[in-house]
Amino acid sequence: MKTCRIRELIPSGPMLGITLIGLLLLSGVLYYRAVKNQRFLEPALAISQPKMQFAENLTLHIEKEFGDKKTKGIKVTKDFILVEKSLLSSIKGHDNIRKLSQVFLGILKDPSMKNYVDSIIIVTEADLSTDTEINRKRLSKTQHFSEEILFSLYDAEPELKRNFNTYFAATSMYVDPMSEDKNIVKFMIVPSEQLHIDVLRRFEKYVH
Repeated sequence: MKTCRIRELIPSGPMLGITLIGLLLLSGVLYYRAVKNQRFLEPALAISQPKMQFAENLTLHIEKEFGDKKTKGIKVTKDFILVEKSLLSSIKGHDNIRKLSQVFLGILKDPSMKNYVDSIIIVTEADLSTDTEINRKRLSKTQHFSEEILFSLYDAEPELKRNFNTYFAATSMYVDPMSEDKNIVKFMIVPSEQLHIDVLRRFEKYVH
């Protein structure tokens, strides 16, 4: 009884041929889309791989010093280490400065990372107002704070100044008063030409 019902559901004659053709066409479309997606994803992943690998290595250096759990007030991106000012300007800040100095020393002593680093810029931001004189004073104050952080890094790890001081700079810039960035110190890692070269080399094989 059940066999008969199953047979009734299976198309026969011309309908069976049309169904099979439809399935073949559907499988062909799905295969074409899969190949097309793979052709797009493969070069995209290849191009992003150097940057992704650098970000992963940076995270490992951070975790080595600060622990594998997320430290409140510290965020890592592929181009920045973002640290709340309060973590650098208090007595406790000395320990965080020491850890950051070890992070940067580890990066610059690691050949696989050093080649990808052009510079490390310490950036603090000042509220922008309509008063030119106030702006000048605020910018001067935040610039001084950036430089103090840099000197503190050198004090915590003299090898940074002795062997890698050309990689570092300290600066300040204006920010909208409503922005939360004014409470953040940005350690901006500027990529070197080598990183761009490696990206282009990986892309080259897909343009022939």
